[in-house]
Amino acid sequence: MKISPWLMGGAGALFLVGLVGLALGVLMPGGIEPVEAPGGGGKSAVAEFKQKAALSTAALAKKSEKKDLAVVEWKEKHRVFVSRSIVFLPKENEPVQALNKEQITEDGIKVGWKLDYGFDPEKSEVADQDADQDGFTNKEEYDKKTDPTDSASSPSKWVKVKIASVEVAKLLIGFSGKSEGRYTVRFKLGAKPKDVDVVMGDKIWVLAGNKAVDILKSEEEAKAKVGGTNSCPHAIPLMVKEYKDDKGKKMDETTKTENDYDDSMIVLERMDEMAGPIQILLDKNGKSRGVELSVGDIRLISLVPGEGEMGPYRVGQSFPYAGKVFVVTEATPLKVSLRMMPEGESVSILPNTAPTLLPKTP
Repeated sequence: MKISPWLMGGAGALFLVGLVGLALGVLMPGGIEPVEAPGGGGKSAVAEFKQKAALSTAALAKKSEKKDLAVVEWKEKHRVFVSRSIVFLPKENEPVQALNKEQITEDGIKVGWKLDYGFDPEKSEVADQDADQDGFTNKEEYDKKTDPTDSASSPSKWVKVKIASVEVAKLLIGFSGKSEGRYTVRFKLGAKPKDVDVVMGDKIWVLAGNKAVDILKSEEEAKAKVGGTNSCPHAIPLMVKEYKDDKGKKMDETTKTENDYDDSMIVLERMDEMAGPIQILLDKNGKSRGVELSVGDIRLISLVPGEGEMGPYRVGQSFPYAGKVFVVTEATPLKVSLRMMPEGESVSILPNTAPTLLPKTP
């Protein structure tokens, strides 16, 4: 088959053009720089493209710079707002926590209680304040569930009563003799005793004063002398209730001999607020086998504003206070015991300061 000269020539031309292009690509990797069209002050398409590309790059950089400045400005001006339902409480592991009305602050009072009565839950001094000036601190009112802003709503005032002083004095009552239905009862306060003869059913009133014992057989006379020159705030009423005869012979285990004994007993009935029997054995060999009664003056003090010292009182005496009636059942310088009437609740009164021991005047 015969090939056309024209076809051969075209193929050769194409081959030469390819060789030239390959050489330019190897020797000039950046390609051929376009030549700007001269004349007329105009710009070529390539120059115009470069200018637009440069402008676009500058605009993007400026926009990015503004965004960064905005972020910095936002960070500098940013503030944190805390809701009013957030409170700071003392001695908590977390510096801030959500409001919990059941939470107890360091002064022992619940957050909710403080808020209910208008107190600042962050202030520990609230506990020691007396908002209604009734003599009770807010903590005391919180403990007793009373209104700290209303003086008419206060804990029982007796909790503010303390011991001012207690005089230690003992009255010894003995059974010193008997004879045909008559019995000798001996009262001793200090060094000098006082003997009184009684029979069954007799009633006597015992006034233990500062220096001596006075025995009266009339209630009217006793009432007239109570709190008078005898300085006795309370007369002890006693009734001769019973006599129990108990005498005979008893074996002495040491000597193995029988000896006479007399353990006869007289029973007196105390008839004040300490009502009850007092059993007294007959004296033996000149020594009393009786009982001791506390007859020292007891003075109390109320810490409620406007009140102050109360008394003197004696064991067995009742007195009214704060709408209640109290009975003194026991007294020492360290504790005075009261019984609240009519409930029968026992109340302990402690010293206001260091106990004061007042000896009885002989």
